[in-house]
Amino acid sequence: MKATAVDSDGEPIGLLLWAAQLAFLVQLEASLGPLGISTAEFRLIGEVARAGPAGVRQGELAARLGVRGPTVSAAVSRLERAALVVRRADPADPRARLVCIADGAPLGVGADLLRDIDHRLFSPLTVAERALLASLLARVVAHGSQHHG
Repeated sequence: MKATAVDSDGEPIGLLLWAAQLAFLVQLEASLGPLGISTAEFRLIGEVARAGPAGVRQGELAARLGVRGPTVSAAVSRLERAALVVRRADPADPRARLVCIADGAPLGVGADLLRDIDHRLFSPLTVAERALLASLLARVVAHGSQHHG
């Protein structure tokens, strides 16, 4: 049997990460509420922004988000109506559509929101502790993405 990673108090680290994720999501949901955007839509916008100005195909977006195509299509339609994303023809395949950030979409609001949540959640840590935590979490994420299962 494999040993479970635990913190100094014997708590499984995975449970602490889960609790940290939930704390983050509570803060995120509270911050997004007044903007009329769900956490899932916020994540979708983030993936589209990360894809860059060329955009991303809806099928690829669904794969990145781990959801079905119709779910992405409905969310993209809602975000199009809110003038946050647009669908454009894919130059490589005229039948395909690319999802792109809409011109003038206020992406800075999302970046500011994330910085504010980070400040609230991680203010008990020193700058060095925050840097170490970020580095360690990045390693865990990279390792986890290489070992699905």
